[in-house]
Amino acid sequence: MFDVNDGDIVLFQGDSITDCDRRESPDGLGFGYVSVVSGTLAANPTAPRAKILNRGVGGDRTVELLARWNEDCEAIRPRVLSIMIGVNDVWRIVGEWNGQTYVDPEAFESNYRTLLDRAVSAGIAQLALCSPTMIENGRDARLRSLLEARKEIVKSLASEYRAVYVPTQETQLALLAGRPDVRWTADGCHPTLTGHVALANAWLSATGL
Repeated sequence: MFDVNDGDIVLFQGDSITDCDRRESPDGLGFGYVSVVSGTLAANPTAPRAKILNRGVGGDRTVELLARWNEDCEAIRPRVLSIMIGVNDVWRIVGEWNGQTYVDPEAFESNYRTLLDRAVSAGIAQLALCSPTMIENGRDARLRSLLEARKEIVKSLASEYRAVYVPTQETQLALLAGRPDVRWTADGCHPTLTGHVALANAWLSATGL
């Protein structure tokens, strides 16, 4: 459970699932789960009036996240930091994109650990680590296996760093299995609005906000 007060900064970091066209949205939060979290908290009269920020960047791997960590995290000094990253680290095994290549599990864990160490050193004490997620419904067993391995790394790091673990991948797959009639994703990776609501609910439930 997070301890958040009025005026505290809650920073969301990640790739396109977090980004969700934030630069095109009036409030800079995008049109996905970050916006849903913000709206849910604002509509709750007992919730803290925290300042929600979104610094997700579409296409990012842990490599790119690490490269912009000072400007987009440490300099902001949030009270709460939420990270959802890893899909692109895995996805690049299918092929390069903009010069980006596959990030193996050892490098993924090393990059992620550096992100967390730097966040803690910057005074960020409350962390939410979200399992990297895509809804591919078993269409590619290799990608599913690789993503599962990254999920376990994130889960282990959450325990080590005393962070809140948000089971976003597990939540999405359970919903997909239970309600196959619902369109949870637009393309197998990026959630629909319904999918983003599910991510927001998982995040709010895990953090207790």
